[in-house]
Amino acid sequence: DGIDVLRERTALRRQLGYLPQEFGSYPRTSAERMLQHFAALKGIHGKDQQREVERLLVLTNLWDVRKRSVDTYSGGMKQRFGIAQALLGNPQLVIVDEPTAGLDPAERRRFHNLLVEVGEERVVILSTHLVDDVSELCPRLAIMGGGRILNTGGPEQLVAQLRGQLWSCVVSRPEAQTLRTQHKVLSARLKTGSMEVRVLAAEQPIGMSAATPTLEDVYFATLQQHGLAANLE
Repeated sequence: DGIDVLRERTALRRQLGYLPQEFGSYPRTSAERMLQHFAALKGIHGKDQQREVERLLVLTNLWDVRKRSVDTYSGGMKQRFGIAQALLGNPQLVIVDEPTAGLDPAERRRFHNLLVEVGEERVVILSTHLVDDVSELCPRLAIMGGGRILNTGGPEQLVAQLRGQLWSCVVSRPEAQTLRTQHKVLSARLKTGSMEVRVLAAEQPIGMSAATPTLEDVYFATLQQHGLAANLE
């Protein structure tokens, strides 16, 4: 929106909401009181503060537990409280860092639904290592490695680029080492004493079957293309 993010930092911060991977709270302080405190720090006072805090408690499904201390919340409830404080002041850019790490499947699904709802009205930047989060939430992604952006695009678009070029087989660990010298191995995963090896090749290698590419394969292929292939053993 025309803001120079390096020179106009104060203007940027007025538009910015942030949910860190981990955050603390004052002991024995309710979610409602904590949000009122954060709202005051953002310059929201009086009836505007009351309306904003109530709106966010409802949005994040914390209204019924608003009087409870935040430090007694479950992991998922804390993350929902975190997104509530990030949305104070109606920021147009929200950054969330590893938002579903450590959540059980039910809380993860609730948080996904909440992020989708939040993203309908503002830009949400999701920083995560969890491929499932990216595939379910992000219409556009960037893969970073070595401090650089290596690849960008839509999840389906990037996955489609690997179709017809990805192959897999299950072999012993010594055989997996041999395959590394013969093929462009993207990843090798230990399964019940054997190794599931995934290979990138224009034509089907002998003894391998076609594999359905995933975003994880896109990640490994991108790293390999830039000489940053990870050691998975």
